Amino acid sequence: MTEASPTTRRLILFGVAVAVPLAAVAIYFAVFDQPPPPVQPPAPQAAPAGAAGTDQPSLPPDHPSIGARAGSAQAGAGSSAPAGHPQVGGSGRSIRVPDEVKGKWQAVKLRVEEKSGGKPPQVFTVKLGRQMDIPGSKLQVRVGEFLPALQVSGNEITSASNNPSNPAVMVTVSEGGKETFKGWLFSKFPEMQPFEHPTYRITLVEGVPAS
Repeated sequence: MTEASPTTRRLILFGVAVAVPLAAVAIYFAVFDQPPPPVQPPAPQAAPAGAAGTDQPSLPPDHPSIGARAGSAQAGAGSSAPAGHPQVGGSGRSIRVPDEVKGKWQAVKLRVEEKSGGKPPQVFTVKLGRQMDIPGSKLQVRVGEFLPALQVSGNEITSASNNPSNPAVMVTVSEGGKETFKGWLFSKFPEMQPFEHPTYRITLVEGVPAS
């Protein structure tokens, strides 16, 4: 075998000198310069019980949830009552006015206001069992039973006493002759408004004792 010429040896040595660093760089990028694994977002945690609806006051343990709109398939729609809480609207529970309450209240005061704030709120006194027309609208409100300390007891809705600790009144609202709402208004929970209307808000102010 003939000996390689000096020029050939120099070319071989130059090729080796160039190839070794290139191979080292390739190995570095292949092994060490891998992109970091994607960061997985933390799994959402379930909200603790009772966290929903924190902008609204919570109901006491023996308090029924706010009623449902007439014809609604879900009783208590829009309320923040806890799961398993007894429903008033559509529950089939009877209403019982205790003897100590009968005849002790003759009327209720209802506040009617426009949501736009264009007019100041108006307060109307409506006798129990009577109906009132809201001026300037087609709304009619019929006042039913008034319970000064409403509570749920078994299969009935009644009053714990004659003390106005949780005043509530059953009302039926009609518009243009069509019933749109039937349920309870609670004076201590005015923000938990069961009656929904694009223009008007109706809330219970208080009961009026019989003279």
